[in-house]
Amino acid sequence: MISVIKRDGEVAHFDLAKISSAIKKAFQATNTQYTDDIINLITLRVTSDFQSRIVEEKVTVEDVQDSVERVLNQTGYVEVAKAYILYRKN
Repeated sequence: MISVIKRDGEVAHFDLAKISSAIKKAFQATNTQYTDDIINLITLRVTSDFQSRIVEEKVTVEDVQDSVERVLNQTGYVEVAKAYILYRKN
């Protein structure tokens, strides 16, 4: 089971739904149309992207968020990636 190391050092269980929710909020913030299939596909690509950064079944929240940005840009959702960056700062 993968765990996520938060910014404050707390360790939490990895929750795929949190990634999906954050991506969905970025799509909504930019009024970009999406389907659940698009969100699910991007989310799965994100999990694939950060696999190499998992150490002892742990990954940092920053690595996960970097992967979200990278995948959104790779899939052509540049404006959504920008909105995600703003969401991430908050």
